[in-house]
Amino acid sequence: VFDALLGAAIVVPGVVIGISTLVALVQLFTVVNPFLASIWPDDQPPRLALGYGSIIAAHGLFSMALVTMIVGTRLGSLDRNLVEASSDLYATPLTTFRSIVLPQIMPAVVAGFLLAFTFSFDDFIIAFFVAGAQTTLPIYVFASIRRGVTPEINAIATIVLVASVLLVVLAQWQLRQRKPSN
Repeated sequence: VFDALLGAAIVVPGVVIGISTLVALVQLFTVVNPFLASIWPDDQPPRLALGYGSIIAAHGLFSMALVTMIVGTRLGSLDRNLVEASSDLYATPLTTFRSIVLPQIMPAVVAGFLLAFTFSFDDFIIAFFVAGAQTTLPIYVFASIRRGVTPEINAIATIVLVASVLLVVLAQWQLRQRKPSN
């Protein structure tokens, strides 16, 4: 059931996720804001509203299913004999996790982070629904392109492209450094 829910969360269209997250956040704010007003000591209680916090929360929820699938798959292929050997040698659970489990799952954690970052960086739909008055880069680019492609948009695209190419070249260089020479 858990795997089916994770798979469903990945294949649900972004519009559905954006609208449902917007509705959930608005309902949450209508409950929490009066509560904060009732317990706050002075006349100006903080008000929760759509903004960067809601964008981070929505993208965190959106990315959680993807990262959970990637890391869960790696945990499924974890060598449990090493964990048992660590326990037999009286290692604490924290030491076992830090010395045995984490090194084995770190590639999956990094891959999950990179995919989540890439999807969030590229996502327009969810950010558009939950941003409120805030503007993210995809929203800014989309709004600017509707008025025509400007040199500013070309510069942003060039910076993103160059950064992406540099990261790929750096990753390839790191992989070649790691390979044992014959």
